[in-house]
Amino acid sequence: MALEQEVKVYQFLLGYGEMVLADIADEDAYKLICDGGVSPAWIIGHLGFVANRVLAMCGGEPKIDFDAWKPMFGGGTHPAGGADRGTYPSWDELKNTWRQGHADITAIAPTVSAEQLSQPNPNERMKEALPTVEDFLSFVLTGHDAMHLGQLSTWRRVQGRPALF
Repeated sequence: MALEQEVKVYQFLLGYGEMVLADIADEDAYKLICDGGVSPAWIIGHLGFVANRVLAMCGGEPKIDFDAWKPMFGGGTHPAGGADRGTYPSWDELKNTWRQGHADITAIAPTVSAEQLSQPNPNERMKEALPTVEDFLSFVLTGHDAMHLGQLSTWRRVQGRPALF
């Protein structure tokens, strides 16, 4: 099975993410960790956006409108804090998009062929460091979510919430 270990880590990260998200209410989801930092809404929106991009890369059917989501959650975007509440999808929609993206990638990743995995990485920002689709998918299924869930964990601690792990 292609990407077997990566999918296992990706499933673990979904469980960890659910644990980290469990006590973040809608009214808190748009608060920035600090000036210039990120909010839970941006983190989860970004992870949902990337999951759908990867799904499309693997031949799956994305569940979001990329043109609408990219200016809010694409790589290099920055949240505006509380002002995002009026422009972002709802907190529930963001979480559900992230969860659905996880489920869809978990289902499609094992079907990606060796030929697809050996293709050049189409992500311009990362293709030098991660030259093949396999390299890029390995990162997205492991390091990318872990990095952003670490930001979310730090956000929780800054808000005075207890450590979970």
